[in-house]
Amino acid sequence: MQPVIYNVLKEYFTEIHTNPVKARIMSPINKENIFIFQTSLYYKNQNSADAYEPAASFTSFATAERHLLQYLEEFQSALDMGGSVAKGSVI
Repeated sequence: MQPVIYNVLKEYFTEIHTNPVKARIMSPINKENIFIFQTSLYYKNQNSADAYEPAASFTSFATAERHLLQYLEEFQSALDMGGSVAKGSVI
């Protein structure tokens, strides 16, 4: 498998329920029209044993950013409702 090198386009640093969360939007160097995001922490809903890990690619930066911000909002809502934090990507 060939390694993929990414450009980090934007980074976010936030705190959700005293948990520091880093997030970034990236694009592969050789595919400028593909965007993904990573977060340093994932969340688990109260009734789920597995963490919700976002795994999607997007064709525009704006769409990736919108989905990242929505994920962070869902993260906070899950913790508000009794969910927990899980280890995410190593950033």
